[in-house]
Amino acid sequence: MAAKNQYRYGRKKEQKVAELLRRKGASVKVSKGSKGAADLTAKFSTGTKWNVQVKSSRTGKPASLSAKDTGRLKQSSTKSRATSVIASVTPKKVEYRSAKTGRRLTPPRKGK
Repeated sequence: MAAKNQYRYGRKKEQKVAELLRRKGASVKVSKGSKGAADLTAKFSTGTKWNVQVKSSRTGKPASLSAKDTGRLKQSSTKSRATSVIASVTPKKVEYRSAKTGRRLTPPRKGK
């Protein structure tokens, strides 16, 4: 039962990140299940595309992505010409980081 609640919690956080990105002007597609490399695909009016893996935590420090999953995310992003992004969600904030370099990212500004 705990695993199902954990899945539901993670899914809610994916929806939250999708909504935040939509508010920044992105067109966001949420993956159907949790088996793919990316949880979300966001396309911005600037032409920028993000493949996003969402990691969330109830406590304050989200789990990190395994090396295998990071590799899958980077590979799928390269194929689709997107930036591989890890979104860390805590009760207080959402932070975006490049899966390749680890640097902080901010969504592009809304286009006209």
